[in-house]
Amino acid sequence: MHIINDFFLLTWSYKDEVSTLFNEEELATLSHNYTYDVDRFCDSVAIALIIHPQNLDAIAKLSSTQEILNKLFTRIAFTREMIQKVQKTLLLFLIEKGNLTINQAIAQRFERLRKEEIISYDVSRRLMSFISLIEEKKEERIVLETIEEKAQTQSFDYHSAVQNLLSLGEKLLHVTQDKTLQERVNQAMQRMKNATFSIGITGVMNAGKSTMLNALLGKELLGTAVVPETANLTIIGYAKDSYAKVNFWTQSQWEKIEQSASTLGSMEAFVKETKAHFGADFEKLVTLKGKSETIELDSLGKYTSAKESDKKCNLVKSVELFTDLSLLEEGVVIVDTPGLDDPVVQREEITLSYLNECDVLIHLMNAAQAATQKDVDFIIDALLYRKVAQLLVVITRIDAITPAQLEEVIAYTKQSIHKRLEEHNKGSFLAEIIAKLHFIPIAGKLGLWHKLGRESEALALGYDFEKTGLPHLEAYLKELLFGEESAKAKITLASNAKEIAHVAFTCKEMCEEKASLLLLSKEEISARYEHYKREKHSIERFLEQIFSSIEAVKSDTQHYFKTLHLFADNKIEALGRILYRRVVDDVNYELSKYKRLPKEERIAYMVESGFKDGLLDVIRDYRYEFQKKMERNLESLHAQYDAFEANSEREAFDIKAFCENHFAKTMIFKNTTAVVARINQSIAKDAKKENHVLDKRIEEILNEEVRLLKALLWESLSALNEVLLNAFTESVNAPALEIKMQMKRKEEILHTTLEQL
Repeated sequence: MHIINDFFLLTWSYKDEVSTLFNEEELATLSHNYTYDVDRFCDSVAIALIIHPQNLDAIAKLSSTQEILNKLFTRIAFTREMIQKVQKTLLLFLIEKGNLTINQAIAQRFERLRKEEIISYDVSRRLMSFISLIEEKKEERIVLETIEEKAQTQSFDYHSAVQNLLSLGEKLLHVTQDKTLQERVNQAMQRMKNATFSIGITGVMNAGKSTMLNALLGKELLGTAVVPETANLTIIGYAKDSYAKVNFWTQSQWEKIEQSASTLGSMEAFVKETKAHFGADFEKLVTLKGKSETIELDSLGKYTSAKESDKKCNLVKSVELFTDLSLLEEGVVIVDTPGLDDPVVQREEITLSYLNECDVLIHLMNAAQAATQKDVDFIIDALLYRKVAQLLVVITRIDAITPAQLEEVIAYTKQSIHKRLEEHNKGSFLAEIIAKLHFIPIAGKLGLWHKLGRESEALALGYDFEKTGLPHLEAYLKELLFGEESAKAKITLASNAKEIAHVAFTCKEMCEEKASLLLLSKEEISARYEHYKREKHSIERFLEQIFSSIEAVKSDTQHYFKTLHLFADNKIEALGRILYRRVVDDVNYELSKYKRLPKEERIAYMVESGFKDGLLDVIRDYRYEFQKKMERNLESLHAQYDAFEANSEREAFDIKAFCENHFAKTMIFKNTTAVVARINQSIAKDAKKENHVLDKRIEEILNEEVRLLKALLWESLSALNEVLLNAFTESVNAPALEIKMQMKRKEEILHTTLEQL
């Protein structure tokens, strides 16, 4: 009731103590107007709610106001007490109905009254804020909306809801003969059938990733030998007939590996050994566009195994596995990554790009080797820089430790995160990071035994299936992927339910239009058809203007992307200059004050965090500039659209939500290991030389890295620009295209009916 209390406090200067004395007959009249005469209802509510002590007498003298209010309530006396009762009754009625469309219509009337200077800006804002606080309660107008509502209740069951929607879609396909509407239904159904939910798996070597995945899948699909079989990025999806696809490095990707090897000793031997081993055959596997081979699962070891592949695994970038398993059939895709301590840094960049698209991220830690620096740095990076909403940390091989030791592992992990944050002056983020972590301990191997019929062996070790932790992990993952809090599941259901509901509503309108014509004579239908054709000609001219304006906006936006390109380049160059100054100043400070070189780890953090923070700033600023531009574009289109949006069932275009959706997972990944190594090597070699030799060398190294970053950033943003522009154009075109389709359907109904008479 705080809305009503606040309303009376701000309007009448005291809290609500007003009673509502209207009888059932009065309320029935109110409900009738709400249901059958929406415009009159909204007009009356807006007039009633703008009355306050200062304008009460003036409004009371207007016969038109008296007439408007009497449409809702009979015999309204313009007394202070009666107006307050009217206001409270209307507010209670609006709260009970919770109809967002009605509330928005009333808010629009407040804005119109403000423009006509009937009420002040402050009064308009205040009333609109009260209306906006009323929570929406969806009314069940058609069966499809009921399904959508059920999908968001306590009995949320994603798979059942999808099946219900698919069933309803099939019925709709039989109801309508309209090809366009059928295509929309088919597309919605296909989107639901093809919806995938991805799980990203990370961890250092020997963290137990393969064992856990095999346990989840209920099959020994991935190798678990002492020599890892899954040093490559592995993507696991569903197919009725099992097969694998092996993807090799492209020439440009291998060139980057060689460039890194020139600086990093850990990669130098890898590259030399690989090139020497393959000789002339190297170019047959590493090609310009990238070679891929489709193979049987049984042959996978010949490409990925360090023991069996004859070094071919060195040239494999990623592997895609497809097999018939129940978890995968539900639409789950698993991204199994190389170890975080993989010496090939290019694998890390590709891995992070894949992980950025995952719906759930799992990080594994071996209970006996938990919270290594790689683990801690990855956790901080995921939650602090890549804005992962929640990170599931699975502690593996708990059968090798006691429950007390397990508690110590979790506590030590949190302490290590805190220590690392403090080292880098980011201790204030500890609570935020810890809140996003969820720990689940498992004995993966024993859980797998239970699924493979070897439960007696696990039981002999004192582990029933529940104690292995696998059921808890499976339930938790299912909830994250398909539960009530799964944003992707809700969006998938809601958006497609809304689309099918809209098609059903359109079908209903068509049926009603046909039914109305049955009551008319041929002459009346012919007259209506002629009137429609005149109306159509006028509307088509307006639509042509709108489409022309949208094309102009599209062209202008394409040109603006060049401005944004320059903007992003300048930001990256400025970032390079800032990092150069920081590194050089730090070196000079250490040399002048302590007569020593700065620690390599300090330089590494300075460069790595500097580029990460800087890239986040660039993308955030890029988004801000793009959003401002789109807002200006919308304003230029809004006046032309007004007449059509009122007749469109489509929701108004929300530019803020649009940008949030498209920029949410935009992140640039560039491993800085090589550039850090080069800077540290230069510091060690040139720090004590004169004539600013070191300064120049550091500047050269950072300028080269900036050049690479600019190319990488623009490659990513160019692809994003195309997606943004196409999505924006499609969205702003939609209302006009819908009007065009409505006109076409109406004309077909009139024409067909005339022909049948």
